[in-house]
Amino acid sequence: MLPEARRRAILTHLAQVGSDTIIDLGKRFHKSTMTIRRDLKILQEAGYVTMSHGGAIYNGDSFQQNVSHQIERATIRAEEKRAIGQYAAEKFVDADDVLFLDSGTTVRAIIPHLKCKANLSIASNSIRTIDALHRYLPESTILGTGGLLSATAQTFVGPVAERFFEDFFARKAFVSGVGFTIAAGLADSQMLDTAVKKSMTRSAETSIVVIDSSKIGHTAMVQVMQTREIQALVTDEGITDADRQAILDCGIDLHIAPVPPAE
Repeated sequence: MLPEARRRAILTHLAQVGSDTIIDLGKRFHKSTMTIRRDLKILQEAGYVTMSHGGAIYNGDSFQQNVSHQIERATIRAEEKRAIGQYAAEKFVDADDVLFLDSGTTVRAIIPHLKCKANLSIASNSIRTIDALHRYLPESTILGTGGLLSATAQTFVGPVAERFFEDFFARKAFVSGVGFTIAAGLADSQMLDTAVKKSMTRSAETSIVVIDSSKIGHTAMVQVMQTREIQALVTDEGITDADRQAILDCGIDLHIAPVPPAE
């Protein structure tokens, strides 16, 4: 079983039973406790489980009709997202920074790697992002936008959320999407959430796209940013040489995050 499929199966199992031990999970999935612990850490960083002594507890989902979708998002290309998140945190975030974070799982992968950055102020319109900030960075200043709650994405959208970012300024905005091409720029499929992302990037000194390589070369219905608006882009080693060169030719500061071998 491939790592992504195994993590999806672990999360599905925990959603059904509520909690389990690392030893029993190892027996169920025929993997070492070290591998299971690594899988659970990735799922915890994504916000879907909480590791306890010797096991893990499913965090639950108040929107139960979306469990399958959330499990899929949490486990697809998890190693790549984790590598991108760690790289972005180490390369771009400084102590005393003011940050905007969108609702994407790749953006959320940055959060666990911010623990060594002192005195951060961070704003987001995403319930899951705010929850992760509270768990990993309880001493930081955390701001939520308010607005109309989108049950599907668990984000605040609409005029209130958009106006929030018009009234604040950040040094860096980290955004993602479901696709990126040179012609179309960064794109997403959620119209209301995309409007908030646009407001977020307009109020940031630097906008940094974090996106795994499988989404490069694909586009979606709604444009988040034009290519010329993107100052930096962080992706993983799966990017093709052609895409790498095309992005560099556009003047974007391209960064490739190294991905550790899958277990």
